[in-house]
Amino acid sequence: MAKSRTFGYYVVKTVRVSGWALLVLMLVYISTGYAMKKEYGFDRLITQQIAEALHFELDELMVLVFLAHAAGAIYLALRRWGWIGKRRKI
Repeated sequence: MAKSRTFGYYVVKTVRVSGWALLVLMLVYISTGYAMKKEYGFDRLITQQIAEALHFELDELMVLVFLAHAAGAIYLALRRWGWIGKRRKI
């Protein structure tokens, strides 16, 4: 018999995947910011035009990934603290 996945399983997976995505996005965001300011040698890795394009295009994506990560983490915290009970099967 196949094991059915619970809602909590998918929330945990969403938090983990979005957490790793946020790590990568933040590293790219910080790197492009330094490349635009020509600090710490990041301007040698990427041109200023590409850095500006990436830096300003990542805003919306980063906000969406952050919201998914935060919402899932808040849900799991509320479940852990007992503020949200287990779902009943109907």
